[in-house]
Amino acid sequence: MVTIYSDIHTATSPIPLNDQWSCPICSFDNPPSAFPRCNMCKQMNPLSREELNIIDQPILTWQCPRCTLNNKIANERCNACGHNKHASNDNKNILINSQSTSQTSMSLAVRDRRNKDESYAENIFQHIIDYCKQAKTHFVDDQFVPSPKSIGSDSFRDVSQWLRISDVTPLSADDRKLPWTIFSSPQPSDIQQGALGNCWLIAALALVSEQPRLLEHILLTKTVNHEGVYLVRICHNGLWETIIVDDCFPCTRYKHLVFTQAKHRQLYVPLIEKACAKVFGSYASLKSGHLSEGLQLLTGAPCDHIDLKPSNDPLDDDIVWAKLLSACESKLLIGVSSSGTGVSSKEYARIHIHENHAFSILAAHAFANDSTRFVLVRDPHARSNYTEELVTESVLAQLRLVNAARRSTGAFWISWPRFLRYFSLITISTYNSDHFDIRQQGQFTQSATQCVATYHFHVPQTSLIIISLLYHRHDRTTHTHHTQSFVLCDADELSLSGSVGKRMSILICKRGGFTYWTGSLQAGSYVLIPFSTSFWGTTEKNRDYTVVIHSSVQLDLIVKNKLCTFLADCLISAVMKTGEKMRQNKDTVFYVTPRKLEMNLFVAENLSIKDYLIVDIDMKDVKNIRHSRHSHLSYNTHDCVPPRYRQVIFLTEWVDKHGESAHMNYTYSYKHDTRETDSMPKINSTKYDVHTPRAF
Repeated sequence: MVTIYSDIHTATSPIPLNDQWSCPICSFDNPPSAFPRCNMCKQMNPLSREELNIIDQPILTWQCPRCTLNNKIANERCNACGHNKHASNDNKNILINSQSTSQTSMSLAVRDRRNKDESYAENIFQHIIDYCKQAKTHFVDDQFVPSPKSIGSDSFRDVSQWLRISDVTPLSADDRKLPWTIFSSPQPSDIQQGALGNCWLIAALALVSEQPRLLEHILLTKTVNHEGVYLVRICHNGLWETIIVDDCFPCTRYKHLVFTQAKHRQLYVPLIEKACAKVFGSYASLKSGHLSEGLQLLTGAPCDHIDLKPSNDPLDDDIVWAKLLSACESKLLIGVSSSGTGVSSKEYARIHIHENHAFSILAAHAFANDSTRFVLVRDPHARSNYTEELVTESVLAQLRLVNAARRSTGAFWISWPRFLRYFSLITISTYNSDHFDIRQQGQFTQSATQCVATYHFHVPQTSLIIISLLYHRHDRTTHTHHTQSFVLCDADELSLSGSVGKRMSILICKRGGFTYWTGSLQAGSYVLIPFSTSFWGTTEKNRDYTVVIHSSVQLDLIVKNKLCTFLADCLISAVMKTGEKMRQNKDTVFYVTPRKLEMNLFVAENLSIKDYLIVDIDMKDVKNIRHSRHSHLSYNTHDCVPPRYRQVIFLTEWVDKHGESAHMNYTYSYKHDTRETDSMPKINSTKYDVHTPRAF
């Protein structure tokens, strides 16, 4: 079982139904008489009856602008004064019992969150140690037992037994003289990849090993203990989790570790690998991945990417150099890949750089007048023996004043032109211990009428903001087919109209389970709304996501449930500010999203003061898209936009099917008419459908 110390949600019953109940904190199987306090870790079951909070369901109402009475949503006229609901300001719709659906959180400094987690983990750890000493037993993780299920595949033929770390044969004769430690002056070259194809995690571990202080905050257990209890802190699905593991590992018949290990009898590598295997269900589930995923697991921060081999636009190497230099000066974790460059294997072998490999970048330096640039790269396995004519002994002497890393550790200097030739992708972790972060769970909606979770925050001064939207993956082997987005607008909370997007509106969209934006926000109030039409009209149970906001200043975040028409207002603002404007005549304007987005949003604006705008959309050649108003193959729409109104006509997202393209074509026609017609498909305006026309 994955142990989560914040926002714990499990499907287990709070009342023991069998002879034993499993503690969601440490996984110990307790007798019924112990409920709700665990005998081992002494923690209360988070799902015990005493701690369950029953939240009232919000009651949807509309507020009469004439007499301010809150009327039931089904009422067409105010019960007090008879005012027509549709003549009221839609922004006045509120939620009764709204306090039960609102939540306020404050961002924490990254180091403060870390210290809080470590303090709580130490308490848990000490209780488990005390229990094991009293019972005179070793700790056994009941939720990740030494079994074929934990291995996850029968392809690892070398696994013949599971051994406690004290019984494992060391890597070398020199290591026999050393005691086991969690880590001792760790170096990237200490890490030895085993039988797993998990270089994405190993490369991330190698980068983190460049900054041992980071390891201290991942390995919460600082010393080897006889009881075999270890706590590892990783960030899974955007939420920090403390994983409890024992010290039993898969071994060969010769008592060697089968999977990843470290020289000098350091335990940190197999412990972190085992914690990740437990989170994802098995060791086999760790096969294949990207460096950025590994860095996010270990640091909790997203990564920036710089493509050195862009397919569309020419590479501006001056901009790339400036970004790399800035990242180096900020001492960020930086990786680079030698895959997909188009360079032959023969050439890589000749220059002694390994292809299809992940490296660390330690420094970047330019000599006077920026005429000659060099990058310090490290092979985490210390196997590269790269040399070139430009890196002479005199040049090397000057470069060592910048960074004294020696060749014996796998480090080598390479000139900028050659770096651009032999490497393809730079990955930069945005982790900064001086930043603040806030992490909030939510769920994507299932229809165009369901209330949406909105995230409101105030920026006290111009600040760097990094926003991540992470879909919860419980299985790394499952490919996510959905598209997910978020819209970010400034929000004037004090105005009577509750206007949004006056100064800025940003729409970010990405296929798959990770959406990300970084930029500078001016002082002011903002609202963020994650959404995905991929789940509309489906029975998909897993719709969970985490919103993570990193910031250079502390933020307060308020989560509110809002009507879907509020999402419509934000989307309309975003497409009007960032999309393509297609003015048809003095009374008709259409707006569409930029082509680079992996979605299409079509907005109609009726500037007429007396006539209705009739809009017909005819879609053809549709493949692998999700339509906001249709769940079948006929995607045509007919709409009637009232005078001085705007409307989201449709929203389509790409369905991310591996190896398949997504495309669509559509035509539209329009006219003005004095008569109102019904929309097709019908728009449920009484339930505040996102396609409901919005007055301006």
